[in-house]
Amino acid sequence: MRQNFAYLFILLATISMINAIPLDKRATAFVACNNAANPSVLTVTINPDPPTAGASLTINASGTATNPITQGATINAVFIDANNNILGQASIQDFCSQAGISCPVQPGQTFTIPPIMITAPASLTNTALGVNVADTNSNPVACAVARFT
Repeated sequence: MRQNFAYLFILLATISMINAIPLDKRATAFVACNNAANPSVLTVTINPDPPTAGASLTINASGTATNPITQGATINAVFIDANNNILGQASIQDFCSQAGISCPVQPGQTFTIPPIMITAPASLTNTALGVNVADTNSNPVACAVARFT
């Protein structure tokens, strides 16, 4: 009987320890865009992280201009699949009309983009989230991308 209580105690202690260990959630890693224009890298965070399929997502981004960012520049956030097809609705906003941003942004000057809302696709498998600031010719001036597998 005592042996049964000892095993039960050890089992309950083990289960309690397993439940007490926090889950190791990895933050989504945004990296430089693979682009011939070699734009500067945006610092991007998302909430929730990791994103939930089919749910709203808030994107916060900031960066330092390496080239001038002038009137007509846009902020773009979009989910794409492995074939670079746009998934869902892309967010395209005028950069210079954002709160706290005054154009032109000179090289070396930092900027913070107000939060962007976007809806994640129904499935995040083999997708990527791209966030960029593009000039009037749609060339990226600052960019970051995260891949979801």
